[in-house]
Amino acid sequence: MPIRIPKRFTRLYITALSLVAFLTILGQILVQNTLKDGLNDSWLVNFAGRQRFQSQLIAKTALLLTQRPDLADQSTQLKEFKRVLADWEDHQDQLQTGNLRDISATYVNSDTVRAMFVDIEPHFRAIQQNAHAVLKWMEKPGDSASIDLSVRNIFGHELVFLHKMNQIVFQYDKEAKEKVTRLRRIELWLMALTLIILLLEGLFIFRPAVGKLRETIAQLMDARENTMIANRELQKAYQQLRDTQAQLLEATQLRHQQEIKEHKIRASALLQGQEEERKRLSKEMHDGVGQMLTGLKLIAENFGETKEWSPRDLRNAQDLRTVISQTIQEVRTISHNLMPTVLNDFGIDLALKQLMDSTARNTSAQLTFTSNLKEKRLDRNVEIGLYRIAQEAINNAVKHSEATQISLDVSLGNKKVTLRVTDNGKGFNAARKKSTATNGLRNLHERAHLLDGVLKINSAIGRGTEVIAQIPQL
Repeated sequence: MPIRIPKRFTRLYITALSLVAFLTILGQILVQNTLKDGLNDSWLVNFAGRQRFQSQLIAKTALLLTQRPDLADQSTQLKEFKRVLADWEDHQDQLQTGNLRDISATYVNSDTVRAMFVDIEPHFRAIQQNAHAVLKWMEKPGDSASIDLSVRNIFGHELVFLHKMNQIVFQYDKEAKEKVTRLRRIELWLMALTLIILLLEGLFIFRPAVGKLRETIAQLMDARENTMIANRELQKAYQQLRDTQAQLLEATQLRHQQEIKEHKIRASALLQGQEEERKRLSKEMHDGVGQMLTGLKLIAENFGETKEWSPRDLRNAQDLRTVISQTIQEVRTISHNLMPTVLNDFGIDLALKQLMDSTARNTSAQLTFTSNLKEKRLDRNVEIGLYRIAQEAINNAVKHSEATQISLDVSLGNKKVTLRVTDNGKGFNAARKKSTATNGLRNLHERAHLLDGVLKINSAIGRGTEVIAQIPQL
């Protein structure tokens, strides 16, 4: 029973609130729709009234244009006559069809109003046709008797049109008042229903709930005493828990610091191992393969050419010397890329400048390099990491971006080194590329992470690419 009663109260309460909310929303919908219709009704009454005035203005202006051809401002009067006639025709169409283009709305005329528009239609057409006849006569004057007849026809139908349009205006106003009266009755019914629901809610929901609440308060007072006793015991246990938590937190922090130190040691060892291997490969290629290719080049250059050699043999010999020279140059380039000696000897500033100079010789793009290091030496691991990040980013820009301008900027400040590689190439979808990162992009992020730094890649299709690496200064 204690469980079923709250559920019953909850269901009744939700039902009552739902009904009140429904009636409130329904009332608002009716009010808003009526207000909207009221705006349309105001427009209809206003422009139906203007139709009367414009019909009188059409008749007066037609008479003035045909009977006073010597007017000084006849062209102005004619232009105004055309404008009023066009507005009069357009508003008549909007009123009759209900397509209120001026206020971007639609309106459904009542049967009575539609019948009135059918009744007024012949007089509207007569005024319209004779007004256009006046316009044609003004553009190309002709028989004055016929134009006098057109003006008399306009005045003859204008009085009837004015009377019938008055009836339409009064009918619009009457229907608008009927809508307001109907809305007032509906609002009164909704208010009565809402009050009845609130009264029933008080009798069958809040009144039993108050009794239940009093009983619950008494139970809570009894439970309060028991809770105070248990609370004192919990405070003792809580203090013990806090002491244990403090000890655990201290141990966790020490362990975390130890893990950070170990991670830095492993990262440093990994970078050092990679660079030592690059250095070894660079030395072997330079001292081993490079020397052998140099010897091969000397042999090829000293290889004697005889008269018995055909032109083809001579071309092949020359091609062989060219290929050997190109291979020697490629081996030197690879050896330099694996471990540039200028990096160890002079630091990151000159190494990056040399990287940009060597890249500029192999691409048509315009390369620029800026730095505020002023040949300042950084930690060896930081210099190697920054060089590899710049090398990978510039190679990617040259190979894939189709850029015409590539810039490299290195700056030192706020206890961190910032390296920025920017190009104006075709760019790519950085968010999409992040989920399918290639080895090159992963290597960039891993090198920055191993140096406790961050790397960001900003790019969009058609807007170029920007690679930013920020490394703490050790």
